[in-house]
Amino acid sequence: MREVEQKDFTFSNDDYLSIFIGICKSQELLNHYMEQDYSLLNLDYIGSEFGIDFNINSYDEDFAVFIVNPIMSNNIDDVFKDSIVFDLDLLKKDYPNDLDKPYNTVIIIGWTKYE
Repeated sequence: MREVEQKDFTFSNDDYLSIFIGICKSQELLNHYMEQDYSLLNLDYIGSEFGIDFNINSYDEDFAVFIVNPIMSNNIDDVFKDSIVFDLDLLKKDYPNDLDKPYNTVIIIGWTKYE
């Protein structure tokens, strides 16, 4: 993993969760992408490839969901079917005509307000 120093800001916020969607070939690859290396975290480096890509130093694994669905879809219900941890109607208000293109991967990080 790349060694990238932690940022001096945080996205931590107990009142929010952050949602990321994308495309991934397998659950195994996504698990590897999300895996946090605590030895790097202890050295003040960002602890995961996901964290490096999004400048998130770390996240609480107890409040994280990441799933690869076998079928690509632009329908919100289909994409989030195995990862429902919030009211999908809230997301549908922002995307009333479904998503812009088909996706198969959902990452939900609780207690985080990613901007």
